[in-house]
Amino acid sequence: MRFKRILALVVAFCIPSFFPPANSFSLTCEDCLKGLEGVEVLVEEMKAELEEYNLTAIQIQADVETKLREAGIKILSKEENEKIQPLCKPYLYVRIKSHKLPWKRLVIAYSIEITLKQLVTLPAQPKSLRKPFYAPTWYKNIVGAAVPKDFAEIRDGVHQLTDKFIKAYLTANPKP
Repeated sequence: MRFKRILALVVAFCIPSFFPPANSFSLTCEDCLKGLEGVEVLVEEMKAELEEYNLTAIQIQADVETKLREAGIKILSKEENEKIQPLCKPYLYVRIKSHKLPWKRLVIAYSIEITLKQLVTLPAQPKSLRKPFYAPTWYKNIVGAAVPKDFAEIRDGVHQLTDKFIKAYLTANPKP
């Protein structure tokens, strides 16, 4: 019975990804990564239910930045990003959403999203009206459920998605 409830929750998280809007485009755009000199990393604060078990935004940020550095991707501060890449100011946004399952107090459903956001403009507008805004240009996510002793799964999920970003970034920006 427990498995069926967890499966139902995971399916509910995934259903929207099966029905993209008719005018949508892929958010795994390697072309959107070309020429980037590095990225700023921003991790959203997590709910206390995760922090109670020593899973913190600071820890996740350190994990992501370490993996990026090891892959040769430059980590930029906000100031460096604005100076080096003022037209796009890319940042890698990591968000971990969690929810305690009401029928099993120790089981937590989670969703991990890693998004590269950049300043973009809409080309269909007249140049005088174009205002840049942040939009996702690369996106990956996973969902799951875990008990506190298995919260390492959440960190592993962040590592998997970070690896996918690294692969896409290095494909778009091969080292000489």
